[in-house]
Amino acid sequence: MRLVQVALVRVALVTVLSFVAGCGGESTAEAQQRCDLCGMRVDSTSGWRAGGRAASGEALAFDTPKCLFRRHHERGAVSEPWVIEYYSQARRPARDLFFVIGTDLEGPMGRDLVPVAGREAADRLLREHHGERVLSFDEVTRSVAASLFRRGS
Repeated sequence: MRLVQVALVRVALVTVLSFVAGCGGESTAEAQQRCDLCGMRVDSTSGWRAGGRAASGEALAFDTPKCLFRRHHERGAVSEPWVIEYYSQARRPARDLFFVIGTDLEGPMGRDLVPVAGREAADRLLREHHGERVLSFDEVTRSVAASLFRRGS
């Protein structure tokens, strides 16, 4: 009887471990990464994700550029901010890019800032996607960031 109990425990343990190992394909950290502003899950493959560091040095993750900017203005500066550049889909320092606002492109949370490398590319995106204006990192003010969270604007 004792031998049967040990065998059942082993089968149960192997089954549980196989289930856990086969789930999803994402590590636990990736599966649980949430935006440091809104709490939405950050998709590690999204072209809208952003990040940086808190004053404490802690890494921050955002599901969209607008969350990065709102966090930067309302909860303390984000150092080493980065975003995914629209055309190349490469991670780039946010301060090196331009941001097109008011386009017909939507991020995971609707209206957003579209990061673009170079003024010429930003002007092209502005024309092709019916944008309102092009801003540098420092021109994305607290009120600009907040406006992106208002419904109907």
